[in-house]
Formats: sequence, structure tokens, C-alpha cells
Amino acid sequence: MVMYQQRPVPFADEPPVVPTGDTGRRASQLRAAPGVHHLARGLWVLREQPLTGVERAVLLQKHLCGPDSGLLVSGLHAMDLLRLPVGGTDAWVQDLLSPGNRARPRGSRGSTARELETARREVDLLWTTRRAQSQQEGIRIAKSHGLPGLEGPWGCRIAHPVETLARLSTVLSPWRITACLDALLSTRFIVPGTSRPVVFTRAHLEESMDRLPPAARGVIRLRRAWRDARSPCWSAAETLTRLIVARHGLLEPVLNHRVTVAGRTFLLDLAWPGKRMALEYNGAVHAQEVSQYRDEMYRLSLLRDAGWDVSVLTWDDLRSPVRREAWLTRVRRGLGQPVAL
Repeated sequence: MVMYQQRPVPFADEPPVVPTGDTGRRASQLRAAPGVHHLARGLWVLREQPLTGVERAVLLQKHLCGPDSGLLVSGLHAMDLLRLPVGGTDAWVQDLLSPGNRARPRGSRGSTARELETARREVDLLWTTRRAQSQQEGIRIAKSHGLPGLEGPWGCRIAHPVETLARLSTVLSPWRITACLDALLSTRFIVPGTSRPVVFTRAHLEESMDRLPPAARGVIRLRRAWRDARSPCWSAAETLTRLIVARHGLLEPVLNHRVTVAGRTFLLDLAWPGKRMALEYNGAVHAQEVSQYRDEMYRLSLLRDAGWDVSVLTWDDLRSPVRREAWLTRVRRGLGQPVAL
């Protein structure tokens, strides 16, 4: 299987972290001092630029409870380090993909977005070797279930993504959980600030889920999403398109199907090879990069000349009911399935 290869992403140099007593100044003086940023009670970071949320999580993992605490970075910041697609969702997606196409109860539409924003503001850590706790605002520490951590920037440790996803799945939309699982199955990860690739096989992820408490709400939601996980799938939009196809009872497509035309090899996002039909999702980069747009047009011409029926979709084609039904109808016709008149 062809996997998506993440490119290394630089991470800033690690800044010094010092306790209040080592500075020779009071906390009130440090708060007003330029180039000094509050990390946690009694800890300060010496750097001109403010810390990002991810940087703060990494430094808290290393310094909050000491080097022998065995803390792991978890939560949304751990997902950000792996560059997993844990973004929010729109109400129309939830309503469209809900079982029986039932809308969620009134008043519940914004809860996931609010909870997700709260989770992004907080630093979520897991303790492993000895119990750790903090009463400081914006820091949560829970017990790990013992899944192995990953190497992170500045020598930190990141919680296993399956354990993190299980904890986050109560605030993530179901299709977003599936998109993260698709990415885990399909990607060679390079965590920013590190150089060693990380790969997760289906067997490894299943074994990791088996080590989590089966009755936990987050684990139940994770396992439901796992049933829909597929590979290779290299973007959340591809996951969503595939789930929309499945929700409408259409034959499941082959993902990133390899086709050679005129001496060039292409990968089609969603394809039905027996019908020589495919769906391609184009994100913002296709519209912003002129060279990529031109190559895409040439690629489509070659595929269509070779007998492939390729439909190009954008976000509006997924979101708009009229446009969505138009491409779904084309797929039904191509598959020889009944089309409503």
C-alpha cells in the first residue's frame, strides 16, 4: 500500500525554563518583564516570542512535575504534533451522516464546537510511572492506560494516538474520528522536531484499542468509527466524501487507485475501476497554486481521453444539497443503480 509521507516540519529551539527562585525576582516583576512568559505556577520561559499552545504543552510535559514523572502530552496538542485532522465540523455534516438521516436534538448543534474549543485551550497530560496532579487552571492530568508513548520535539513524550483519540472522541464528530483513523492507517508520520518516521498498522491499532477499557464512552465511540476506517486515505475531505457515498447506499469505492495513462501514473481519490469512474476532491491548494491547477487540468484530460469518467468535487459540492445530489446521481448512473426521477 502506498502511504502518505509527511514532510519534516521545523520546530523552534527549546527555550530555557527557570523557577521563580532562580531569577532573583518576584512573580509580579516577572509578569511585567519583557521576554519572560509564565508557564505554570513557579515556572517561567525565557524567550522573546510567546509560546504556542503546542509548545506550552511540550514544556509542561517536561517541567511541570519533574523529569521522572513520566508525563505524556495528550489532547488536541498531541494530535496537532501528529498533524491529524481533528478540526471541527458543520451541522450539515452531522445531520447528513446521522443514522436514519435524523437531525440532532435542538440545542446540541454547538456543543461539540464549544467543547472542542475548550479542549484546545487546555493542556491535557497523562501520567504513567507515578501519580501526578495539578490544581492549576487550564491543565488536566489523567492516568494513562499504558499504551507506549512516542518521541516528540525537545525530547518530550507524546501519548499514543489511539489513547488520545479515545479521550477526545467524546468531543469529536464521528466522521472526524474516522478521518483521524484513516490518517493513522495511511501515513508515515514525522513528528515536528524529530526525524524518525512512525507507522501504524491496522493490527497495531486494533491491539492498542484492545488495551483500553471497553466500556468507556470514548472507547465505544472510537470503535464505532473504527468500523468505517479505510486506507489509503490522505485527507479528511476524502474521508467525508467516502462516508457520504456510503450513506447513500452506493458501492464502496477503491481509495487512491493507481492508474497509468500515457506513460504517467496517477492516483484517483475514489474510484470504481470496473466502471472506469472516479471522484477527485480538490481543496483550496488547487485553486491557489497555478502550476498545480494546470497540471490537474492536463491530468484530467489524459484520464478522460483514456475512457475514465472523472468528476471533480469541491467543498461546495459536498455541502450544497442540490450540488451533492447532482454528483451522487452521476455515480448512481455510472454504477447502473436506479436513479430517482
